[in-house]
Amino acid sequence: MARSFTRRVALACALALAVPASAFAFPDQPIKIIVPTDPGGAIDGLSRIFQKAFETGNVLNESVVVINMAGAGGTIGTRAIKDAEPDGHTIGLWHDGIVTSKAMGVVDFDQSDFEIIGATGFADMGLALSKEGRFGTFEELLAFAKENPDTVTVAANIGLPVHFVPMRVATEAGVELRYVQVGGGAKRYQSLLGGHTDTALFSTQELVQFQESGLKPALMLTDERVAELPDVPTAKELGLDVVVPSQRIWLAPKGTPEDRLKILRDAFREAMNQEEVAAQLRGFGLNPKFLEPDVVRAQLEEALAETLPLVPAARKAVQ
Repeated sequence: MARSFTRRVALACALALAVPASAFAFPDQPIKIIVPTDPGGAIDGLSRIFQKAFETGNVLNESVVVINMAGAGGTIGTRAIKDAEPDGHTIGLWHDGIVTSKAMGVVDFDQSDFEIIGATGFADMGLALSKEGRFGTFEELLAFAKENPDTVTVAANIGLPVHFVPMRVATEAGVELRYVQVGGGAKRYQSLLGGHTDTALFSTQELVQFQESGLKPALMLTDERVAELPDVPTAKELGLDVVVPSQRIWLAPKGTPEDRLKILRDAFREAMNQEEVAAQLRGFGLNPKFLEPDVVRAQLEEALAETLPLVPAARKAVQ
């Protein structure tokens, strides 16, 4: 009797060990979302939209925890995503900076070192001035920059899109700008309004949100003028062929099982089908459309191709 029981226990243990982890119900523990920024910013706000949707809509049937890991231009948080256990319970949110940080040599990893879950929309981008600054329009800024190379300053976060996108504009316009390491969106905003720099890159939502505080939207990097800022010209209207949407990309550690990635993708799709979530995304200046992993990878490869030629100048231009 005792031997029979022992054999049954041993057989059960052997079968349990033979079943791959991905075969068990997923998720079976809280989902952790790593956000490589401080609380309160646009990326953090987006993560919390999905945190709420996943929890209140019973989309994943597990609690969701947002973990902010700011610092080093987002590379601390993205590295933590990369190095997490690839079981699907740790994911993260970032943007096109996953490409530019590698291009600048800031980190030794890029999008190829992650599983891409997908992108939950993209944000239109634009350059702003200060209402109290020395330039009334972006055309004035460019005209001054042509006559006075390396004197117009850009608040940037070196190695990220907020650094490379203004460089693309400057290259198209044939001017030399000076790039000042400032940091994230809040610090770029403070630098601009404090009169320390002349221009900086922001999302449409930030441009709209901070107008009353003294930010002056000056140039949109979109195909057409955006509805929220109908009086702001596009770069194309100034003869500059620069259109730059910024993706909101969900990442998982390399090696995360495909069946778990599918569950996560389905959860994002289901959440985005909720009108409340779609409305919140639009409120963040995002086009609420789920982009599949292959589309995201193709767009990141295109961004990399546009970034690499600028890297030598970017390293020289840092103040």
